[in-house]
Amino acid sequence: MSAKKSLVIAIDGTAASGKGTLARRLAERLGFAWLDTGKLYRLVGYLMLQQGGDPDDAAAAAALAHSLAGTLSPAALQDPALQSDAAGQAASKVAAHAQVRSALISFQKSFAAAPPPPAAGAILDGRDIGTVICPD
Repeated sequence: MSAKKSLVIAIDGTAASGKGTLARRLAERLGFAWLDTGKLYRLVGYLMLQQGGDPDDAAAAAALAHSLAGTLSPAALQDPALQSDAAGQAASKVAAHAQVRSALISFQKSFAAAPPPPAAGAILDGRDIGTVICPD
């Protein structure tokens, strides 16, 4: 008997296109777990700043991203501080590092494949969701 594959909805698009609102509402309606992938980068950038680090430091940002991948809770992504301009600017810097993207892509793929219980599936919104994260 093979493992049941999780149902995934990928919402891809540009900033401020309404994908987050749509994703949140669909997740609530369907009982799916929702992941705003842009907030992952904001969290890494924000934490770099909070820890006195430099978001331009690829090795430190990658280490932080890898450490988060195993311990990240959805509640951490709800912190209003992630919406700040500083978090956004730091997110742009950490997202430029291939090692950070690799760690967070791995996390996103894992989330899609095995959404947290009791979710019946996963909804991911952000850039490259349909092409890189969940191409199937």
